[in-house]
Parts: sequence; C-alpha cells; structure tokens
Amino acid sequence: MEFKKLLYIFTLVKIATFALSIPVFAQIAQTPSNSSQSICRATKVNTPIFKEPSTSSNSIRILPAQTNISLAYIPASGDRFVRIKFPISGFIQTAVLKFCPTNNNAQNLWSQPTIGSVCRQIVQPVTLRRQPSAKAAFITTLNPNTIVFVNLVTGNRVKSYKSENFIWVEIDLSRSFPGELSGNGWITNTDLVNTPGLSSLAYCS
Repeated sequence: MEFKKLLYIFTLVKIATFALSIPVFAQIAQTPSNSSQSICRATKVNTPIFKEPSTSSNSIRILPAQTNISLAYIPASGDRFVRIKFPISGFIQTAVLKFCPTNNNAQNLWSQPTIGSVCRQIVQPVTLRRQPSAKAAFITTLNPNTIVFVNLVTGNRVKSYKSENFIWVEIDLSRSFPGELSGNGWITNTDLVNTPGLSSLAYCS
C-alpha cells in the first residue's frame, strides 16, 4: 500500500515537471491562423520608417496609413521597434502596427471606392518607369501591397495610355513616395496579350 502511494506521488511530480517545461506563448491568440500572414502588418496611421531603431534616427520614408509592410522577424513582447524588409528596409515603431486583413476580407480591395479616389494597391510585381514604354528609364520595382496614388483626368478617369500591348497607368510619385521620388511615373496595369483580364492594381480598402 505504501509503495502504491509513493508511486502515485512520483507520477504527479513527473507530470508537473513536464508541464512546467512547456514554453508559454502569451500572444498566441493574436497570431493569424495563416502562416503566410505572420510577418504581414499594416500601419494604423501615417508613420515614418527610421534608419535605426530610434525616433531620433533619420527618417527614410513616411508610410501612409493602411500600408501593408513585411517584418524581418517577429518582435518580442515589449519591443518598441521592429525591422521591416518591405516596402523598404528600416525600422518602424511597433505601436503603429496592426495585423493585415485576413484572406476573407481580401475582396474588399476590389470594391468600388468613392468617386475621385486615387489610392491604389499593387497586387503583383510591376516595373515603375518614367514614360509609358518598356524602353523608358527604369525607376524601381513595386512589390505587392505597395500603396500608390494614380493621376486622374477629366471625368475622374485614371490617366492611362495604350502602348506595346499594355495599358499603362500614370503614378503620382511625389505623393506615393514623399521625400524619395518626385514627378510622375508609369506602370503596366494590363497585359493585353497574355493576361487581358488581370490588373496590377486594386482599390485601397
């Protein structure tokens, strides 16, 4: 009888020791179920990207509110800054970030905006050029989730141009990339030969 009692106590101790050895993740409930979303965040407000993890560091770019960014790593609880790798490498304050919308809300990007809206979101990689031509001067490559602002013409229509089997759209660089680029640029919005039904741009949510 005494042996059974000792065996029972020994078993309880082993179970308790095992339970204590399991790491605890305090924020697991906040982690998105889709692993591809785990490094995706969106800005709550207009916010600067810093060269170093300090507000006294040089500001590289100001990101508009609702801009999607990619983290270089998952910050620890209490970290005030985190490094990002998209749309530009630098540091951002964690307090201004929120999780990206889930796939269930992705269709909201395609809903019609208010008349005169110029905000668009890149949905596939595109090359930004100075003129609407594949031979024009290269500026940079825009990756998915980048927020840009298009130019409008009379009737609130997006300024576009058909050339080389593409429909090109003019981008306001000064507004899209303040302090970094100026003037206007062009991207291919539709490939009329290979993917005539697809667009490189979606409406901002």
